[in-house]
This record gives sequence, structure tokens and C-alpha cells, in this order.
Amino acid sequence: MTDDAGGTTRQQIDLTIEPELPADVSDLAADDISSLTADAVSELTADQVNDLSPSAMQGFTSEQVAELSDDAVAALHPKQVKQLSSDAVAGLSKSQVSELTPKAVKGFTSEQMNQLSKKTFKGLETVQLAKLSKDAVTGLTRGQLKTLSVAEISAFKPGKIKSLDADAISGLKPKTLDGFSRRQVKALTDDQLAGLSNKQIKKADDFVDALSVQQREALSFDPRRSNRLIDPLDNVSDLLLPGVDLLA
Repeated sequence: MTDDAGGTTRQQIDLTIEPELPADVSDLAADDISSLTADAVSELTADQVNDLSPSAMQGFTSEQVAELSDDAVAALHPKQVKQLSSDAVAGLSKSQVSELTPKAVKGFTSEQMNQLSKKTFKGLETVQLAKLSKDAVTGLTRGQLKTLSVAEISAFKPGKIKSLDADAISGLKPKTLDGFSRRQVKALTDDQLAGLSNKQIKKADDFVDALSVQQREALSFDPRRSNRLIDPLDNVSDLLLPGVDLLA
């Protein structure tokens, strides 16, 4: 749109001006955050990010989150993390999540954890994994669980082990299962045990040995019990007296 003289209108000029990042960001709302350019987001300092209200965090997109510096991410607190959308959390990198404080990790929800890529999830240290809430643990995927070592799974208390998704538990490596403590093993539900694959059951000997009789019944098969059906007539000849013919 032009004015009567054919020039550019003030409205057009306003539309071309990129939102500037104020020194004090504590009053920014979600809409203000969503309008920030990638360059503006990359310039956010740790202090500025820490000053953002939890509700303002709802405005971040995955593209914007990807532009945050590691130092800025390190300044996030639990209430801020909890307000990030699942889409926004998907933008986090391995180096970014590794900078989150254990306290901040408490803010993750199941929906958010479900959106973290396997590569990004591997950035979480044992001390951070230990702080995940039960809700967050329910969102862990098969691919994420596959990355866990014995030391890392030991960070999960029995109550959190019980919260693991029954479909995702098939991702745990046999070696990791063998590293379960007796309390962790005892916490597993029948649905979780039924979700274990034959490969896991066959290779995780120590884990299977730690199961109770009742728990083994929940497995898809028990490696300690032969599944071969025996035909009672197979070895009938062994039962016959020498020289006796049944058909005589």
C-alpha cells in the first residue's frame, strides 16, 4: 500500500521493523516471545532467560529454542521448563540439555520427554536422570531407554521403574536389565514384564534369576522351563519289557 504521492506508508514501515529485545524481559508475554527473531533469541543472556515468566515460555518454538545458548538454557528453572510446549522441547540439543540443572530437569513432563530425540536424551547425565519426575518417566520411549547404561538405570528409584511404559521397556539392553537392583526388579509390573522381548529374556540371565516365581509367569516365555511339548508315546519302547510285543 502506498500513500497518495506513491510513497511507502508508515504501516508498511512498521511491518518491516523486527521486534527489538528489551533489556528487561520480565514483562514479555508468550506472544512477545513468539515474535522474536532467531538472532534475537540467540542474544538472550542467562540472566534474561532466568527473568522470563513461566507463562512467557509458552511462546517459544522449537526453532527458537535451538537458538538459545547453552548458558541461557542452564539458567532455566523447573517452572519455566514445565511451560515449554512439546514442540519447543524438541528443539533442544544434546549440549543444551546437558547444561540443565538437576533441579530444572524436575520440570519435564511426559509429553516433553516423549519429544526428545534419542541423541538429545543421551545428553542427560545420571544426576539429571535421577531428578526426572514419575510423570516424565512415563513418557520415555523405547529408543531413549535403549541408550541407558547400568549406571544410568541405577538412578531410577523403584517407583520410577514402575512408571516406565510397558511398550517402551523392550528397548532396555539385556546388560542394563542385568544391572537392576533387587528392589528395581521387584517394582516391575506384570504388564512391563510381558513387554520384554525374547532376546532380552534369553540374554539377561541375572535379571531373570532375580525375578520371583510369580513374575516369571508374566514373561512371554520362561527360559528356565522347556517349552517343548513331549509326546508320551515318543519313548514308549523304553517302557516295554524285552521280548514283549504290544501287538501280539
